Order: sequence, then C-alpha cells, then structure tokens
Amino acid sequence: MKAQVIEDAKILIPNTEHKNFTDSGQIIEEGTFVTGQVKNIEGLRRGKPFIYRLFLTDKNQLIHLKKIKQMGTTEVSLGADAAQSPTQVNLRPAERADRNKFIGAVVGGVAGFAWAKYKKHDMKQSAMYIGIGAVLGFVAGYMLDRRSDGIKIKLSK
Repeated sequence: MKAQVIEDAKILIPNTEHKNFTDSGQIIEEGTFVTGQVKNIEGLRRGKPFIYRLFLTDKNQLIHLKKIKQMGTTEVSLGADAAQSPTQVNLRPAERADRNKFIGAVVGGVAGFAWAKYKKHDMKQSAMYIGIGAVLGFVAGYMLDRRSDGIKIKLSK
C-alpha cells in the first residue's frame, strides 16, 4: 500500500520491557511517500492490554497510522499496448437532464391543448387534457433520460 505522510512522523521502536513503543528520535518528513502495510500489534498501554494500529514501511520503520494518508489508486488503460490512443470519452452535461423533462412537459401540454381544441371541449376539460399531456410528456422525458447513457465512448481502432 502506498501512502503519503501528512505531518512529521516520529519513527517508533518497540520497547520489549514495557510492551509498548518509544520514540527513536528520527522522523519522516511531511509530504514523503512511503510504501508498506498497516499492522495491528498487541501490547500494553498504562498497564492494560492495548492494540496499536501502526504503519510498517518497507524499510521496517513503524509510524503512527494517523500520520499518513492512503493514496487512492486508479488504473486506466485505454489501449492494449498502453500507448496514447484516439479514444474519445464524451460526458453528457447535467443540465440536459432537466431540459429533457421540461421540454417533454411543454410538448405534452401543447399536445393536450391541441387535442382538446380539436375535439371542441370546454375550458374545464381542456385544462384536464393539458395537465394529463404535461404529466405524460414529463414521464417521457424522464424515461428518455434514464434510457440514454451519460457517457459516450468512441473506441479507437
């Protein structure tokens, strides 16, 4: 595991007599990258059993776990040979999702109004058709957003 030291970390050495750890006088400076693993070591603290959570570096140095920050690793490989490739990744803007629902509601409301005028309904029934059309248009816009992918990837050849 790779980690970065976030503040000056004192290197600890085991004190076998008291079953705890003491300061060695050496430090690992802030901003240093270290590799190693987290260790749970049983010992005593103020005479009572205690589990120390320490970071053991690859150089066999023990430091407190609170002094480091784990590095997030992300592996991205776009081509089989790990070379630069013309692969294009297009992300859909977040504003488009609200726009599709709004446009669907407006078009549905206009369609409901047109249907009510075509059938020559009174104002009360016209309002009902406008409302139903707007709701159906909103649902259609919502379904369109759910169906379309947010990420478009054009593969290289």
